[in-house]
Amino acid sequence: MGQDPKLEAASEQASPEAPSNGDSWVTAEESTAGEAAATVPPEGNVVSEPDLETPTARPTDSAVEAGSAVSLLEELEALRKEKQELHDRLLRKQAEFENFRKRTEREKIESYDFAVANFILGLLPALDGLERGLSVSEGETVESYKKGIELILKQLRDQLASAGVQPIRVTGKMFDPNFHQAVMREENSVLPENEIIEEMQRGYTFKERLLRPSMVKVAVAPAQPPEDEPAAPAEEAAAQPDTAE
Repeated sequence: MGQDPKLEAASEQASPEAPSNGDSWVTAEESTAGEAAATVPPEGNVVSEPDLETPTARPTDSAVEAGSAVSLLEELEALRKEKQELHDRLLRKQAEFENFRKRTEREKIESYDFAVANFILGLLPALDGLERGLSVSEGETVESYKKGIELILKQLRDQLASAGVQPIRVTGKMFDPNFHQAVMREENSVLPENEIIEEMQRGYTFKERLLRPSMVKVAVAPAQPPEDEPAAPAEEAAAQPDTAE
């Protein structure tokens, strides 16, 4: 038609090809579907795609409950064993304490008996002296007999002192109600009031504690004589009747 051949070639390349059947143009979607259908392999030669990584399956509720039950049973068994061990230990401690208490009590009694036996052993010489004093002949003088009694008394005092028994001194002392017991009072104008005059019975202390108070006689101030009553007035004397007639 007299057109430039270069322009005709460009128009042919830019225009879409017509369908072979001449009915309609082929769209882009249909072209893509056709390509996909062309890539599908025939039956019997299906190629499986690689499976995606599946997550780890979680345990079911029944499995969790079973595990919890087993754990609880194990803890219960451990607690039961611990309780039994503590109970056995408690029984052993109680038995040991009871044995210790009985042993301590027995040792205490034995120690007390041993101390009393030693004290009695120290009194036996005084007892022997008293028995010999009763068996003396009639020819013994009073002086020799008195010396024997003084010796026995010294033995007794020494034995009491070794045990912690001491006499209470009252000579020249003032009356003390913590250690003395006043059984008599005597008026005395020379000694101060409440000074001990005489010891009636000796008192003793045991390891600085009062064992028996001393019975003493205590001095008191003499009572003041009553003052003379004033003479009756002359009027009262005159008023009295004369009984001499």
